[in-house]
Amino acid sequence: MKFRIKNYKITKLKTKAFTLVEVLVSVSLFVMAIVALSQVYISIIRSERIAYALLNSENNIRNSLEIMARSIRLGKNFEILPDNKRLCFDYYLEGAWEGYCYRFNVDDYTLEKLSKDGSYVSMLDPSLKVNYGQFYNKGGLSDSQSVIIIVLEVSTSVRQQQYLFNLQTAITPRYLGGEI
Repeated sequence: MKFRIKNYKITKLKTKAFTLVEVLVSVSLFVMAIVALSQVYISIIRSERIAYALLNSENNIRNSLEIMARSIRLGKNFEILPDNKRLCFDYYLEGAWEGYCYRFNVDDYTLEKLSKDGSYVSMLDPSLKVNYGQFYNKGGLSDSQSVIIIVLEVSTSVRQQQYLFNLQTAITPRYLGGEI
């Protein structure tokens, strides 16, 4: 308490302040607001990380399909094995036609490309699993152009959650039978 002397009388000064209860209530409200905002921020960061992981997976799949499409467009003599899991064709590379193959390996859940040494090499990131994959050849008769159709179902796991990508693309080979 503060006192002031006025005309030789002691009078009590009126001071304005918060009570202890008001301070505790305001601090607890402030802490609850901060906790709520931090939870929202943390959930946004988690969602962003999941979105980036899925975007990375989608880009990996897209790049692999683009590599396949480029080689199919420049290929000829397409052969799809009866189980529709393997596509083989001739591809013009470095001045000569070479055999080229892609396959869906159901044992390892991968999409693979035949390498020069005769073994198959995975084209996708190890975190991606090909659950289903098929090649189809439509057309190619005397009155129509051949179209290679690729159907894929790929899954990935991000933070113990499974995500599926269902893709289908059609590729038209550009080789029209002339000499290169």
